[in-house]
Amino acid sequence: MLTDEYFRKAEHDISQCPYVVEFHTSKDKRSLHIGIIEGRIIFIDGSALCFVEFVNVKELVEKYKYSYNYQDKDGKMLFRYDMAPHHRNLKTFPHHKHLESGEIINAFEPDLKSILEEISTYI
Repeated sequence: MLTDEYFRKAEHDISQCPYVVEFHTSKDKRSLHIGIIEGRIIFIDGSALCFVEFVNVKELVEKYKYSYNYQDKDGKMLFRYDMAPHHRNLKTFPHHKHLESGEIINAFEPDLKSILEEISTYI
């Protein structure tokens, strides 16, 4: 796959979510197969998802870095997935999920489409 295809798929997934009212993305193509996509998505209830993915899509989708931060209309975090290497005690290290309660739990690496599906359960 090429980075352009990956970026188009991400934007398509966002545009197909029925709860999205507005979104902006920024793309940085580093090579044919490596790039960064980041964005902010606003949903019908005023909540927002800020995300970043630094990917290599040459063979499989390999994420060098990702973060999906979902917050309510007042900016309060509802959940965040990331892979910052600071929770070594988790079985899914470095992948993890921050909950609204402050708890940090095991989580497998998500993709944008699954994050949008999870957000639909909040709206």
